[in-house]
Amino acid sequence: MKNLRIGLSLYGLIIVALQALPNIVWALFPPSINALAGNASSAPVIEYGEHILGMAIVILLLFLVQHRREKRLPKSKTAIAAYAAIGLYWICWILYFCGVQPLPVIYAMVVLPPVAFFSAGVAEKVYPVSAASAVFLVFHLLVALENFPLGV
Repeated sequence: MKNLRIGLSLYGLIIVALQALPNIVWALFPPSINALAGNASSAPVIEYGEHILGMAIVILLLFLVQHRREKRLPKSKTAIAAYAAIGLYWICWILYFCGVQPLPVIYAMVVLPPVAFFSAGVAEKVYPVSAASAVFLVFHLLVALENFPLGV
């Protein structure tokens, strides 16, 4: 933590914006078949935990940076993995808006953002982002399992 400081991360901003864009479109223009409508947990600890962790990840991605970081965007394998996860996430959203909403698409939409955030944290060497992303994945999956049970 000694090597981290408050600053603006262009890479974090890109990851957050790319991940949020389909969600904004969904909120403004929900598809006629909308399996995700009302997707929430009945357990307040899980519901609030998911939202708090999600907001914390966005804040950490945007404003926590390496003390001595390069000005360029990272090009490591983990940075590419973050972009790939976002790309797959967009494909899932396209399928979702086209009415293709089976469980594999829904669960990919649940798993891919935390994978992207985790990878971005590793790429930027801002490990609190990765740690929060791992915990967020657990909460995100618990909400999905409650609303979209497997094997039913």
